[in-house]
Amino acid sequence: MSDLMYDSPLEFMQEARLSGECVAQSVIPRGDGTYVCACSCEQWETIAPGREEGLRLARRHTGSGQAPNQ
Repeated sequence: MSDLMYDSPLEFMQEARLSGECVAQSVIPRGDGTYVCACSCEQWETIAPGREEGLRLARRHTGSGQAPNQ
């Protein structure tokens, strides 16, 4: 069985932001080629030089996707 999203993305993001928890992260391109990265906890925001680095930083922030040797 697959997961279904019943809320629109905007509703989901509003609920995630109100929760104050690390339930949603964003990696959004800026006009200068960098990416602004943020979390729904509102305690983390940074600029990354690329999309992959932004995703890596988001994973590090939430503690997910860490290999044992990292």
